[in-house]
Amino acid sequence: MIPKSIVDFINDTVDGKHPLSKDPLEEISANVLPIVKTIVSGSDTEGIGVCIKREIKGVSTKDSGKERTVIEFAVSDGQNAVNCVAHNCDTKYLPGKMTNSELEDVDEILRHSISEGFRIKIKGCYANFNRKRVFILDEIEKEEDSQNSQLDENQVKEFLKICDAEKLSPLDLLKDDTTLWSEIYADEDIKLAILLFCLSPMEKEDMIHIGFITNPGEGKNHLVERVISPFVKCRMAGTGKLSTFAGLFGAMSSDDLGSIELGLLSKMNHERLVFSEFQTLDEDVYGEMLNLMSDGKFSLQKGKMDIDRDATLNIGFFGNPPAYWKKGEHTQYEMLRAFGKYTSQIVSRLTLIFAKPTLNSDPNAPKMIKRKIMENMDKRGKKKKTNKQIDNYRLFFREYMKYVSKLTPHLGVLKQVIESAFNEIEKMDEFADAFSMNENATDYRKWAEFINLIRGFARLNGRDEVNEFDVMNAMDLFQKSLQTITETFPIKALNIGVDVKQIELHKRLLDEFDDGNGHGVCNEKQLQAFVKKLKMQKEWEELLKIKLKDDNTSSLIEKLQDIYYIKNVDWKTISELEGGSSNDE
Repeated sequence: MIPKSIVDFINDTVDGKHPLSKDPLEEISANVLPIVKTIVSGSDTEGIGVCIKREIKGVSTKDSGKERTVIEFAVSDGQNAVNCVAHNCDTKYLPGKMTNSELEDVDEILRHSISEGFRIKIKGCYANFNRKRVFILDEIEKEEDSQNSQLDENQVKEFLKICDAEKLSPLDLLKDDTTLWSEIYADEDIKLAILLFCLSPMEKEDMIHIGFITNPGEGKNHLVERVISPFVKCRMAGTGKLSTFAGLFGAMSSDDLGSIELGLLSKMNHERLVFSEFQTLDEDVYGEMLNLMSDGKFSLQKGKMDIDRDATLNIGFFGNPPAYWKKGEHTQYEMLRAFGKYTSQIVSRLTLIFAKPTLNSDPNAPKMIKRKIMENMDKRGKKKKTNKQIDNYRLFFREYMKYVSKLTPHLGVLKQVIESAFNEIEKMDEFADAFSMNENATDYRKWAEFINLIRGFARLNGRDEVNEFDVMNAMDLFQKSLQTITETFPIKALNIGVDVKQIELHKRLLDEFDDGNGHGVCNEKQLQAFVKKLKMQKEWEELLKIKLKDDNTSSLIEKLQDIYYIKNVDWKTISELEGGSSNDE
């Protein structure tokens, strides 16, 4: 149970009753639905969203007046969109006339909202225009609260003081089953990864990308629906328009060929985006995603336009192993095949990745999950009171996360300790297998990600300086993630140009034509029939090109007359090929 002193502080702060509170905490989120609901009545209302398109038209009629300007634009909250108009025409033509300077100010805000993805608050009412109902703008302002916490420094300090008195850390509360995790059961390492993911990246160095690859039905989407989205701002892109290249990065406006509509990635700047069923993404999306995951921005060329857009956000890849994958029949590395030719690059950019059949390794997990389902379906009696408390936890910790996300924890006197900790990780066989291109080369991206994990743990605990516990927590979580990678994927083989499909075919050939010694032997007719059945002729041709480097350089596949000899190799430990594969991706 959460100590009463902490519960009381949270509830009083949310309600605005604590002596340090100025006002109650408010639910502030993008929402234009209140505007949509007034489309018939035309009553005055307001809403918050992001400008997704803008078109300027010149008007010069008897009613409008000469040399007038109409700005048609759309504002969206991600679910609903409102078509709006701002203008300097005479009121006989259209109500809501603005001065030239006011209209220029409106246009500046709209342009920046499109390019930077920040939210705007609009006020006005619906009216008829060109045989359509449009929202006539009266007022517009940049919505400043989306990244700014409603908690001030004194409130956070008091909260930390109370936690310290109760010998609890904010992280203890954040991962408690009665707070954010009241509707779902998860292992501790999953909880920690999600909480780190929920920090808002203010700079590219702060980005934390995560991956979960598990069997279907393990509740990956529930993590978003029941934990992340009710807590912090997060969008989920599945298999629809949102996951297309245009939907993610932006497309030419159909209404204005001189502008590029805002894509989902830019809309979520400083926030979070989860790809559900990431294995369905097109390769061109993966290719462009690589730079964005490292730099927090991307370039887009459409026609004669060349634009740069910020997209500093945490990205989550949630997906399933291939449909054919079965535990005991296939090696676990095949679970990650969905990343295709970009596997090694994506894995390099993921701060944490968990590839395992189930999200919950606890033997009591089935019992606990059933209990959670039953509790969630029970909406009677005391549940209403419980819901209120959970809502208070979510609102308080949402503002807490906004506050701590802007902290810049210093490494202080622990620089040597951090370096020693990472050196220990580097010495692990698992790390060498996963991230070393050769014996003397390291993926330095992992060094940066490790430091960021440490700083992330410090942020979660409300500190602007890291301590030994942050290092220990980061080291433990990093190693747990690393173990799933090395148990599931032959990174070394990928780094030297061997494709996952080639590795899969090689394993299937060994299983099908096992000679009793771990190798494969078959005649040409048998082999061609098997390869044709699998529809993997291209992969077979690539396997034939692979040369193994040993005392006597030889082929992976040897042929003597019409008999093929398929050699067994450990793709997880292989470090060098003579010639290698033709796949240079």
